[in-house]
Amino acid sequence: MNLYQTYRTGGSPFALWLGAFLLMGSVFASPIQAQSQTDGSIYSRFGVGLRQNFSSSRSQAMGGGGLALPSSQYLNTSNPASYSDQYLTRFAGGLTYEKITASASGAESATLASGSLSGVNFGFPLKTNVTGIGVSFAPYSRVSYRVDVESAVDFDPELGSVSPYLTTFRGNGGLQNLSAGIGHRLNSNVFLGASVNFIFGILEEAQTSVFNSTEFTDRSVVGSTRLSGLSATAGFRYVVPNLPSSQGLVIAGTVHLPTTLKATRTRALVNKLDRDTLGTTLHGDVKLPFGFGFGVAYQPVAKWTLVGDVEFENWSSFESDLDFPGYSSSGNSNTTNRLRISAGTEFWPAARRPFATWSQRIAYRLGLYTEQSYISPLPDQKIGAFGVTGGISVPSLIPGTTIDFNLDVGQRGKSSNGLIQDRYVRFGLNLNFGERWFDRPPLG
Repeated sequence: MNLYQTYRTGGSPFALWLGAFLLMGSVFASPIQAQSQTDGSIYSRFGVGLRQNFSSSRSQAMGGGGLALPSSQYLNTSNPASYSDQYLTRFAGGLTYEKITASASGAESATLASGSLSGVNFGFPLKTNVTGIGVSFAPYSRVSYRVDVESAVDFDPELGSVSPYLTTFRGNGGLQNLSAGIGHRLNSNVFLGASVNFIFGILEEAQTSVFNSTEFTDRSVVGSTRLSGLSATAGFRYVVPNLPSSQGLVIAGTVHLPTTLKATRTRALVNKLDRDTLGTTLHGDVKLPFGFGFGVAYQPVAKWTLVGDVEFENWSSFESDLDFPGYSSSGNSNTTNRLRISAGTEFWPAARRPFATWSQRIAYRLGLYTEQSYISPLPDQKIGAFGVTGGISVPSLIPGTTIDFNLDVGQRGKSSNGLIQDRYVRFGLNLNFGERWFDRPPLG
């Protein structure tokens, strides 16, 4: 597939396939999330949760980057400038199943599993291959953890009697990003785009103490923080001219403007016998930082595509009127700048031959990435992650529609210095629909 050329593909019963996908999501995703809401990484407890980045199943299998990739076969939501490439109306969405093995020095390892929505996006051309619209919904951050701590309280010092109790820390929720943008091709080499992003969500936390003795009352402290606000993203793509016809080189970049989220936090003390005995409500601002990204995509020949990306977020400037784990509004903060580097490749035997055989139209992808988290549980300790990705894209019998299978194997943190090491495996199933809309029927 050429980096800046699209191909016309036939139509399909879009509404039928869309309904089938949504039905599948409601059947499989909801039970998984209901049973495993808090079975995630302990690192999601800190800040506003673990940062997420999903732009398309194609990008995800190539290391999670792809700022310079077009939106002809997949809607590339990481860069609104790519929306200008659209010829078909597209809908895509996916589910992710994650299994984490957490280990720490001197402690037994634990295995956790959960399922979640990767993202949903929809796009269509206003003017074919010139101006396009894109709408996406994807997680911005995720909070999903559960920690059990066994302790004991001395309730009769003279007899030396102690009562064991269990304290459970739980967290759920996260921030979501609902984005709408437009991309426009100025000429054959320059593409520009911009999007408005509505970031919102609820971060829930609970601390519950359960005693073995009736001398003590079980109690819980529960809280939730609601956040919402608007941000904006601008992007560009530049197609390098005067290359051989079999080659393509694209340079791209994005800028994410800083934004302020309005926050409302409620907390309540609950015991086993009574209803809420104490409740508080706090209001404040949470300022998300400035960020930018830079990416390249290169095709040495039509069958191969290579990508590389660097993304930066200035979390050292993060400010909040409310405290978060790892951050204190009084000035003590474990935040640091987030840096993510990724690279990947795609091999697509069919390349520019839309009528190739079914097996030749299967695309194979590999990638890798490294990331430094924006926050740490401990001062002077940085949390890093690295992983290897892969995937295949299988064409369906309906032109313009593919089924993608992705795999992400990686590691986060370390098991020394009082920290926890996560080894994770993520499996993704994604459906990508494309068909022509708004065509005028031929005159009979």
